[in-house]
Amino acid sequence: MKLRRMVTVILAAACVVSMAGCGQKQAPAGTAEAPKTTEAAKEAAAEPAAAENKEAGEKIKIGISMQGNQSGFVQYFTSAMYEYQATKAQDIDMEVVFADDDPAKQFSQVETFVSKKVDAIIIQPVDKTQCAAAVDLAADAGVPIITLNTVTDSTRNTAHVGCDDEQAGELQMERIISVCGPDAKLAYVDAVLGHSAQVLRAQGYEAVLAKNPGVELVVHDTGNWSPEESMRLVENWLQAGKDVDAILCMADCQLTGVITAVENAGKMGEIKLAGMDCDPVILKAIKDGKVDCSIWQDGLAQGENALRLAILAAQGEEISDYIIPYEVCTKDNIEEYEKKAAERDELAKKYF
Repeated sequence: MKLRRMVTVILAAACVVSMAGCGQKQAPAGTAEAPKTTEAAKEAAAEPAAAENKEAGEKIKIGISMQGNQSGFVQYFTSAMYEYQATKAQDIDMEVVFADDDPAKQFSQVETFVSKKVDAIIIQPVDKTQCAAAVDLAADAGVPIITLNTVTDSTRNTAHVGCDDEQAGELQMERIISVCGPDAKLAYVDAVLGHSAQVLRAQGYEAVLAKNPGVELVVHDTGNWSPEESMRLVENWLQAGKDVDAILCMADCQLTGVITAVENAGKMGEIKLAGMDCDPVILKAIKDGKVDCSIWQDGLAQGENALRLAILAAQGEEISDYIIPYEVCTKDNIEEYEKKAAERDELAKKYF
């Protein structure tokens, strides 16, 4: 028990607080339409990220505001940008700051970048609603601004780089129904309510459930990206006699707590478990047969492409949204994702 709780607490530090681990699609306020990876975006992926368009001796300046520097996925995004600058764009100046999950602080950071007359801004929004003002501020000043991984209610960002969170919810729900059957009784643990990842992943769940009327959604509630809160939530469900065949989590950091709750209830093996993010602890749990699946999102590709597009925008090039597909990790393909995760973690250790 002590070991399980220790693992839960350790991974809490790696959980993407106010994120999920997690990438989102850009959606205009009041809609749920995902942008597509356009042909222009695909072509842009092959373009070099050089900075020749500035006058001789003048470097392109990119300002970057990230949610915080403690979560694993923020480190993946940021490490990829550091590496891209070091290996492919040495001729740019890049300033990275962290908002410590504070929307007001992030607004101030964007305001400072605008006052410094940077050529482009990358922002990983802390809050979908409150950070819209920061995007609008940059747009009003004529500074290209790229949202990374998470989105805001503003439609004035120059482009968005991330993953489609509705797709993540769909893939996870489809996988669990395929395993548990058309009459499955399911539960899921929400991320922070109102966060763009939570909203869109829930929409993905709902879309799949609508196509499977025999499946019963027994209960869901928020675990607030927290393993401890998620553990207590599921403990309460099971103690109250909730009968479920599977529990889905919107982030692997939550799933670590759920694993503990299910083990403590003596139901490991009876209840299928699903996560998102392919954290190392969960990859091992998949290999050990405790967890059925997790959903992979490519944090390194998101960070690299955000910086690449920011440089192009700074050069005056037209850019488009760049959406990276999610993938399903199971015991059948675990080796592939263990390798990817090891490469991802190695790069993060280089810079953090």
